[in-house]
Amino acid sequence: MNWDINNIAIDKIIIADDHPMFRNALRQALNLEESGCQTIEVASSDSLRIQLRDHNDADLLILDLNMPGVEGFSALAYVQKLYPDLPIVMISANDKPETIMHAKNFGALGFVSKSANLEDIRAGLQTVLEGNTYFPYKLNGKLLQNQKDSFNETTRQVAELTPQQHKVLSMIKQGLLNKQIAYELTISEATVKAHVTAIMRKLEVNNRTQAVMKVANIKIGS
Repeated sequence: MNWDINNIAIDKIIIADDHPMFRNALRQALNLEESGCQTIEVASSDSLRIQLRDHNDADLLILDLNMPGVEGFSALAYVQKLYPDLPIVMISANDKPETIMHAKNFGALGFVSKSANLEDIRAGLQTVLEGNTYFPYKLNGKLLQNQKDSFNETTRQVAELTPQQHKVLSMIKQGLLNKQIAYELTISEATVKAHVTAIMRKLEVNNRTQAVMKVANIKIGS
């Protein structure tokens, strides 16, 4: 017997969250323990990568925004790139409209607040499993206009990056660490750090997470 939510049969779910109490509460709330649905639990980005390789046939990934080894939406970007057919529902205590918009831009099919009640969580999962998207807020006109203005300014800033900085920024968006970028580009890690510093200065951000969020909708050349 597998998990059945409104006649949608689900055999395997991956829950990625670094808080064991929350994972347990979510598992119990969704009645997963009493069904034949296999639940894979992970608490870090490294564990997520391993479990995705072993369980790439999962029906759904419930992904927390903040876990050890995760910078901003890097985990979401990584999963979306390597496992594009895996439905992803982001779950976070940070449920500001801007955060939800970024989750959508990075490829999540749904977003559920950790403060949501069980009915809303079930509704979100069911909607995504039916092949639709689930986002709790309607993005108002002012927010969309602000995003458009920000997009135009960010496009100008990205255009000022050097070709090598474009490559580094593209790899940052993919969730790669400095040492991984250094290996891919055959340069030293110190050189990568210098490029990252220059990128943040040109984009007028304070860290890699802000940089990734700022260029979420912009195609970065390589």
